[in-house]
Order: sequence, then structure tokens, then C-alpha cells
Amino acid sequence: MVALGAVAMVTLVLALAVGRPEPLPAALGLIAAAYVVLLVLDNPPLDGRAVVFGAVLITIGELSYLSVELRGSTPAEPGVVARRVGWIAMTGLGALGAGGVLLALADGLHTGGVAAEAIGVAAALGAVGLLVIAVRSTVRSTQGDA
Repeated sequence: MVALGAVAMVTLVLALAVGRPEPLPAALGLIAAAYVVLLVLDNPPLDGRAVVFGAVLITIGELSYLSVELRGSTPAEPGVVARRVGWIAMTGLGALGAGGVLLALADGLHTGGVAAEAIGVAAALGAVGLLVIAVRSTVRSTQGDA
């Protein structure tokens, strides 16, 4: 597991050092694989660290790609990098929040009972609500094009 993590970090550092995006997916995949090996060996009932790990992995990936993009010959307009970093931070926080909700749902479903039924109903209502919002958005954009 330590060797896999070391290979992942060396791959990430080399990708960033040469400024090429091609090795980044492999590096991120190796980091995730090292965590999977940890879970297989540790066999926790429900790992709360997974939420933080996922959010950090997304943030590392986004910041790595931004770093490679900034090496381009075209200079960025003022404020663009700060906005991108802000969006990356919001993406990481959003992943942390969404992961926390999913972990709570998984824990609730694992324990069963009335709480699991309530969570299922809330999830179904949320899914229907998102579907309605998506349809309204599509209809509005279609009507705006006509």
C-alpha cells in the first residue's frame, strides 16, 4: 500500500514538473487505488474518512490541471486564476457536503427502520424535484432559442 502511494505521488510530481496533463489521471487513479487497498486491508464497517478523501482527491486533481494549464503561452486575464481557485474550493466543499449526505444516507439505510424509510422518501422527493427543475430549465432555454 505504501509503495502504491509512493508511486502515485512520484507520478503526480513528475506530471507537474514536466507540465503535461497526460499522466495526471494515472496519478489520481493510483492515489485512489492506494486508498482502496487501505479499505480492503482495514475493512472498516463504514469509513467516514472516505468523504474527506474524495473531496481532497477532487481538489488535488483540479488544482493539478489548473497548474498545467497555467503553463500555456497565453497569459490569463486578471482575476481568472483567482476565480478558478475559488471554483475549485467550492467544488471541493460541495463534494465534501454531498459525500457527507451520502454517507449519512448509507448509514441510515444500514441501520434500517423508520429512519431508512424517511430517508428513502426524502431522496425520492429530492430526485423528482431535481427532475422538475431540469425540465423547467430545458423548456425555458428552448423557448428562448425560438
